[in-house]
Amino acid sequence: MKRQTFVHGALVLMAASLVTRIMGFVYRIFLTRLIGASGMGLFQLVFPLLNLVLTFVTAGLPIAISKLVAEAVAAGDRVRILRIIRVSSWVIGVLAVIFTAIMWFARHFILHHWLSDPRAYPSYLAMIPIVSIIAIATIYRGYFQGIQDMTPTAVASIIEQTVRILTIWGLAAYFIRFSLPFAAAAAMMGMVFGELSGLLYLIFQQKKRARINQILPNAPARSSETVRQTLRSLAAIAAPVTLSRLISSAIFALEPILVTRALLKAGMTTHAATSAYGEYSGMAIPLLLFPTVFTWSLATNLVPNVSEAIAGSNLRRVRVRLSQSVLATAIVGFPSSVMLALFATPLCASIYHQAEVGKILAVMAPAGFFLYLQAPLTGILQGLDHAGIAMRNSIIGGILRLGMIYFLARQPHLNIMGVAYAVTISIVVTTILHMISVGRRIGFPVRLESLLKTIFASLIIYGFLEIITKRTTTAVGGKLWLAIFAGFLLYFLLLCGMRVVTTDNVKRLPKIGQLLATIVSWVPFSV
Repeated sequence: MKRQTFVHGALVLMAASLVTRIMGFVYRIFLTRLIGASGMGLFQLVFPLLNLVLTFVTAGLPIAISKLVAEAVAAGDRVRILRIIRVSSWVIGVLAVIFTAIMWFARHFILHHWLSDPRAYPSYLAMIPIVSIIAIATIYRGYFQGIQDMTPTAVASIIEQTVRILTIWGLAAYFIRFSLPFAAAAAMMGMVFGELSGLLYLIFQQKKRARINQILPNAPARSSETVRQTLRSLAAIAAPVTLSRLISSAIFALEPILVTRALLKAGMTTHAATSAYGEYSGMAIPLLLFPTVFTWSLATNLVPNVSEAIAGSNLRRVRVRLSQSVLATAIVGFPSSVMLALFATPLCASIYHQAEVGKILAVMAPAGFFLYLQAPLTGILQGLDHAGIAMRNSIIGGILRLGMIYFLARQPHLNIMGVAYAVTISIVVTTILHMISVGRRIGFPVRLESLLKTIFASLIIYGFLEIITKRTTTAVGGKLWLAIFAGFLLYFLLLCGMRVVTTDNVKRLPKIGQLLATIVSWVPFSV
């Protein structure tokens, strides 16, 4: 089997993530217009609990599988690869059964003591089957990432999103005639069908293209490692990741409870608080997270790539990957923050028909670059066997977020805006801690000249867009999207003209590299 390069794998995931994120916005727009902010609030209220359960079930093993399989491939040890998959499958399978049962038998406790709005109960029940499906899928995802073949994972995500959209359109549109809680639960069932379709595709692809003898056809069948040692190796990597995600998921699970109760103290009704939380978590946050389709792809690819480099004592390669990731994040993150801050209100009005969501997004958008940088930095730390450090930083940021939410959101003059301020401060603090941690271990090599040019280009398009739109609130409909397109086109030309993007570096991109190099060569001063 031909292995993918770092750039190729990252680009494959990036393309798939972009497609699925756009598709996700399509169904989210439809769902928002169908069930409104209140229905989105019900839909979002159960998500933190799902993340908490999945943290227990997957136990950080996908990252451990990815890292250990990458090391075993580098060593040509196919017996160890097989043992890693078998041991992790047993662990995840047992945990999936246990926690699915717990979720079912604890359903009445969840209804009365956890959900701040009892109308979210049908969504909780519909969510239960997802746990086992996602648990099994993570084994296959970790395996494909470990052998650095990102195509099956990418295609599976597109299949999941396609099936999810089709089923949500059918189910939510049907059940809305009965009640809003049933419509939200129907949307959750769409997720179940989507995840199941993606899992079936991954199983098929593993059988077709990624059997052990296809990955290492000429490797000797050897391994001195016992099952206990394999389990210990998995635990050594998975434990800090699990603890980090457990605490992060617990914080995430507490967030909707804390937010809604703080908003009640600020004088809002239960329904108004649920709607406000739906605007924040179901509308503003997805727009803020949209550019992470690029940085998440880098982070996913960084863990096995860095692990393989460390196994070969190639620290220089790790520094190169860090430098590439920071610059790539800057190229995407700076203009995205500009666009989201400048057009927050018209974007939310155009996409959701909810202009008031824009004020929430506008507060968080300037911290976008810091948010987008978190994933690559976490991937570097995990690849370096410092997942515990990433955990510590995330915990500090999460606790800070909850504390500030409790203090700010209960202020009547702030209410939901207090949540936006708290999240913004938490993002910046967490990312700075990650940067310090990485810098202490391998340094923090960045292309300072290219970084400054990227910032300069972002400031230029900010001024350009202010001039052509005059007032951001007047940029609506076709004018809005034309302004955004013009801004990104100018930004691309500036990067080419300042030689941040050159024909040499775009040629390395698979499939489209030569075409992009030709386009870049047309820009004056570019090489």
